[in-house]
Amino acid sequence: MPATCVEYAGEVSGRNTQHYNDRSIFPDITTMKFTRSERRHFFGKVSGTPAAGVKECNPELSVNRITLRAAVAMIIMIILMISVLLTTQAQNPENKKPKKPQKTYIEERTGHGRAPAPGQSQFALPSGVSLDDGLSENEAVAIALWNNGALHADLVSLGLARADLIDAGLLRNPIAQLVLPIGPFSQFEGLFNFPFEVFWQRKRRIELANAEIIRVARSLEQTALNLARDVRVSYSDLLLSQDRARLAVESVNLRKDIARLTDVRLRAGDVSEIEATATQLDLSFANEQSTRLQREIVMARDRLRNLMGMGPEQPDFVIQSSSAQMINVALKTGFPLIEEFLKRAYESRPDLRAAELGIEAATKRAKWEHSRIIALSGLLNIKQGEGLGFSPRPGVLLDLPVFNRNQGGISRADAEVERATWQYLSVRQRITLEVQEAYNLLLQGRELLDLWHNQILPQAEDNVRLSGRAFNNGEQSYLFVLDATRRLVEAHLREAELEADIRRANAQLDRSVGRKLDAKPSE
Repeated sequence: MPATCVEYAGEVSGRNTQHYNDRSIFPDITTMKFTRSERRHFFGKVSGTPAAGVKECNPELSVNRITLRAAVAMIIMIILMISVLLTTQAQNPENKKPKKPQKTYIEERTGHGRAPAPGQSQFALPSGVSLDDGLSENEAVAIALWNNGALHADLVSLGLARADLIDAGLLRNPIAQLVLPIGPFSQFEGLFNFPFEVFWQRKRRIELANAEIIRVARSLEQTALNLARDVRVSYSDLLLSQDRARLAVESVNLRKDIARLTDVRLRAGDVSEIEATATQLDLSFANEQSTRLQREIVMARDRLRNLMGMGPEQPDFVIQSSSAQMINVALKTGFPLIEEFLKRAYESRPDLRAAELGIEAATKRAKWEHSRIIALSGLLNIKQGEGLGFSPRPGVLLDLPVFNRNQGGISRADAEVERATWQYLSVRQRITLEVQEAYNLLLQGRELLDLWHNQILPQAEDNVRLSGRAFNNGEQSYLFVLDATRRLVEAHLREAELEADIRRANAQLDRSVGRKLDAKPSE
């Protein structure tokens, strides 16, 4: 007990202060035990004013100092929490100011974008697209990007990646443990826990989430390019089915005329019954093929409508044949070498860029797993009750990395880095093969169509013309004219198939390269 307290107590009792300072007579007051009421009476503020020069005894000053230190610790902890929260809000991509809208990757390479409405659930035509004047190939791609359900379902994964980014920037909630003074223990106790490891782990989590959201976005761009390719191929198949069905009808009509003339010659005795039966069989084959090709038009149209997201309740459409323009582009002189296409593909393919970002994301995940070795939390313990004043005490909670040092997470993260590296190499090899196959198919179609235009079709047309001249001169029967015309129809059918092959190869090469053939690589 301080001397001032003994002096003040002696003055209150009216005894000699020096007498009470004699420890042999009066025991050390600091070792004495008092009840709660005696302590309140002895140390509390008594009536009257102390003598001059005598200080008031208040042992709670030491408790106030402890409280002050705990309050300072709490203030520092609150400041740290606020600073982290402010940093979280500042780095949150949802809180950034909206920038001027720019063209997306798909818009730059296809000329069309996906539907801007986030809650779209019904079929809708993009602006500037009308089915009244016919459906072009570009309009079919635009409608598919706008309404294809599978594409929009995949686009939801971008929202999931954004949610992971938001979750990565959030702080773990503090933990509060309260023990109420109920029962035989009349003491209140509180324990507050704040995780400190967030200060060195949160940044790595955000970097990982950012890399992942960019990787998902690139993957979705490749998905949209694949859809555009599928729509163009389906559009080409519908064109081919219509051309084949039209030529099949002409072939049936020609075979009917041949069968009719053969029947006349049979009655006249110019041909045998075997030859007449063969012409009837040929006519039956032509009818079967025409019926099958007519049904193929319906199936090809249904496939295209499905890719465009059109249901049975949507109106029908008539497609516009743009084969002439497509073939002219494909057959133009100065076609680039395959090295140029490979260079463009390595620069433009979104899935290759996504594989690169996969390596980056795996590396950031490995760094995050390495930072999870130590877990540190700040503690604030508060106690108050009978015989104990308000007593806050700061402390720490440390997870000692003695047995578990996150060896499994680190090993898995290192293996993911290696797997991402090999996946990048696999994607690059696959892109090389896809470009080579599409390039060779396009060159093959160009060469065959050029041969068909310059040699086979002119010869078939000359055969029809010479057969007609011979018939007019009485040198040949009309049967030879019909037979030559049948060969010309078959030649046109093969021409339509070659044009469809070129359209499909052109669409596949555009998808393999990641941009239009006449588009320049991005800077």
